Amino acid sequence: MAYETYPPELGKIDPKFALDPRFIFKNLERMLSPGPVSAIFNVKTSEKFPVSVQSLDPKLGIKFKAEELPKNGMGSYLQESCYFVAGLEAGKLQFPIGGLRSAEVGGLACDIPNAVTLIQRREDFRAKAPPDRAFKALIFFTVGKEMIGDIVDVSDKGLQLDLRLGATEMEVGTIWTNCSLERLTARTAKFDLIIRNIRPSPLEASRIRVGCELHEPTKLNLNEFLSTRSAIQSARLNRRINYWFQDTSWC
Repeated sequence: MAYETYPPELGKIDPKFALDPRFIFKNLERMLSPGPVSAIFNVKTSEKFPVSVQSLDPKLGIKFKAEELPKNGMGSYLQESCYFVAGLEAGKLQFPIGGLRSAEVGGLACDIPNAVTLIQRREDFRAKAPPDRAFKALIFFTVGKEMIGDIVDVSDKGLQLDLRLGATEMEVGTIWTNCSLERLTARTAKFDLIIRNIRPSPLEASRIRVGCELHEPTKLNLNEFLSTRSAIQSARLNRRINYWFQDTSWC
């Protein structure tokens, strides 16, 4: 049977993809129990073979079952630099393997890693907004006319809004200036948005979805959007979504 497995990303990886070291075991347990057929990759030879995770234990480590034996045997991997790589719905999960060793019944085991990355390939990756009614977007349509928009999702460079149909005239290419994200009394620096797409809401006929991108953002704007998206994603992975705002740079 042919298994779809992936090589690791061996270049410099953006720190935003690193999982919180405090919750590595819990995240691995959640994402890999059960998990997809994954791969153990030999960095020296660039060879890999498919494995499935059988168990995870804080003290005993991770046990693997080989779905197919490598052509030179599993022993050829034991003294080499290797990576574990799993293709998940959320992205590519990978970590360098420490303490790779033989286990019972022809399996393998390794230590629980100290560093894990979950790499989202799409640059426009969007994190679904948290279930937080206090988290809103303040949109300025024109001078003296503003509206609070419900946030559907956030990326590093934009967001998708849920707005009332007919709230204002809008079309692709329209630029809204001096907008901000807010939660209770906290607000980001002001930024400009340009509308990239408009479509009906899948939930209510009286509402629309508006996809917006940051227009000529400042460095502070980019940092605050990255901080927001990253905080939401991390909080959701660590099952702390109700406290997502604690890790943003502006709340």
